Amino acid sequence: LNDPTMKTQFVLVPSVEDAFVDSVYPQPPFVENTMKRNHNHEYGDLGLHFVESAGREEEKKRSNRVHCVSNPCTLKINELTIGVTSSDVLFHISSDECNANLPPGTRMTRIAQHLIQQRSYYPLFPAAKGASLDLAKADQWEMPCQPDILIVPSKLASFAKPVLDRTIVVNPGELTKNTTGGTYATIDVHPMKRETLEDAVEADMEMFSGIQDRVRVDIKRI
Repeated sequence: LNDPTMKTQFVLVPSVEDAFVDSVYPQPPFVENTMKRNHNHEYGDLGLHFVESAGREEEKKRSNRVHCVSNPCTLKINELTIGVTSSDVLFHISSDECNANLPPGTRMTRIAQHLIQQRSYYPLFPAAKGASLDLAKADQWEMPCQPDILIVPSKLASFAKPVLDRTIVVNPGELTKNTTGGTYATIDVHPMKRETLEDAVEADMEMFSGIQDRVRVDIKRI
């Protein structure tokens, strides 16, 4: 962090399992002084100011390193659209659905399809047992478009699969499982070919990201 040339960006998504925020879905972004108790007296913060300023104390104008977003959220990074929800919606759907005679290895793909086809980060109604949803804010878990990458952490087996031709769905798994290490995912996206971009600009045409041909996802175990 003390390297002023560091270009790494951090995106923080809250979870309904966080101890210091309201465990009702959907959730607003983190705020710096988010930990409060009796009479709204603050007794701590997230330390985000340290991350923002480390190694850049002399800079008067500096871009944000840390981006606090809601749960769920849809992000735009360069030409890619990325959808994220930290609610374990895959497990909730898996627990409630009925199926039979499925081809081997297609169960997770089919469950993930529900989110994209219904354009919803939580397409299950009524909600799974134990889940707390604010139905008055149901519009906030709508999916505005089909994302190029959809990140849905779940206690189910981790995977990365292409779904509905245009989306890569990634379940990185859980970072810890009880007292043992879990899994996480690294995603490498290669840039589009210069010729492809130039041809699209000259033709003034809309083009798909082609994410499936230029992405690599690795599920790594701790």
